[in-house]
Amino acid sequence: MTTTRAIQSLVICVLITTTVVAQSEKLGPVQYTAPNGWTKSAKDHAVVFSEVNQSAGKFCFITLYAASASSGNPANDFASEWNARVVQPWKGQPNPKTETVPDGGWTAVAGGGPIDFNGNQAYALLTTVSGFGKMVSVLGVLNDDSYLPPLTAFVEHLDIDKSVIAETSPAPTQTPSLQFDDYGHLIIPPPTRQLTLADIVGQWGESEGINERYVNRYTGAYAGADSLHYKIKMTFSSDGGYFDDFYAIQNGKLIKEKSAGSVAISGRVLFIKGPNSSKYLIRGWLELTNMTILEVCGPFYDAPIPQEILDNPRQGANLNKKWVRMK
Repeated sequence: MTTTRAIQSLVICVLITTTVVAQSEKLGPVQYTAPNGWTKSAKDHAVVFSEVNQSAGKFCFITLYAASASSGNPANDFASEWNARVVQPWKGQPNPKTETVPDGGWTAVAGGGPIDFNGNQAYALLTTVSGFGKMVSVLGVLNDDSYLPPLTAFVEHLDIDKSVIAETSPAPTQTPSLQFDDYGHLIIPPPTRQLTLADIVGQWGESEGINERYVNRYTGAYAGADSLHYKIKMTFSSDGGYFDDFYAIQNGKLIKEKSAGSVAISGRVLFIKGPNSSKYLIRGWLELTNMTILEVCGPFYDAPIPQEILDNPRQGANLNKKWVRMK
């Protein structure tokens, strides 16, 4: 990808247009223009725009993060954002090459590097604008140069209010009251509202380990063993895309599988359409300070979910799974 030119254009256009007239949408002190025809979703202190062409295997995600207090050093602001937005979630390379341009009290720093987006080669482009006591970041994750113009246009039309963020004491973090069952397992309460696709956007993880030792039922002699340890990374996109990365070791044999498809929610049921279409009953939802836990029962394939499982939360408990999304 033509990364150096893209980084330079992102820096220059931010500095030219930070005083343009108000745009049609706003996130705190940042006014912006949404990419035409792209899917928009909201997450904690951010808005995400996505364009996924499944037939061509192309995608782009643009995330605008809400303004936060600047450290006073634009290079440090960028380094902190790069680590939080690219290195930690996507194992991006630390210390990427950057372009820096100061203008009119603002300083824009932009950099980029390759990432592994759930087994797909992609590129992350981060632009951080610092000034007037605040910092604003835009992250583009894409796998094709054709998405550079809309990413550049999005950054080009940012309009950031120059008023300084007032210093306030952070609100105390409230930790939900956690409950555990008789076996010490965390209880995930049922959702208190209808979950939507926007609620589950992001990367979820599941891991499990099973070790079974078999003996002869008549003699008690050792009769073999079975071992399975697996990890699953699932990514749901705001436009209903689904990406799955499965990694397992079964009896010493490595198993790796990747797949893609679509996801939808109807009532209490989550549908995943892929190589093997399946459905899960949503049983729990818990928001913690550092993670979200989604508890589901399944998978169920061709047959409908049994009525006793729909009616009784204790039925089918052996099929319950906890999916975790880090914040």
